[in-house]
Amino acid sequence: MCTVSINIDEATIQDVCPELNTTAAIRSWVQELIDSRLRQMRLEDEETMSIEEARTMVHAAIREEYAKP
Repeated sequence: MCTVSINIDEATIQDVCPELNTTAAIRSWVQELIDSRLRQMRLEDEETMSIEEARTMVHAAIREEYAKP
């Protein structure tokens, strides 16, 4: 784990989300955003196909297409 510091315009955040009225509430909200983005990035990485997987799929599709009468 690492710790980072960020600067946030509290007035703007409280205009948008009045419940974010303490440092603890803002900290928790930011942590949720970061955790969510990391999960999304992990899923996107898992969905990415390697060039070898893509090549195998293309070759299989070509074989199937040209095997049809």
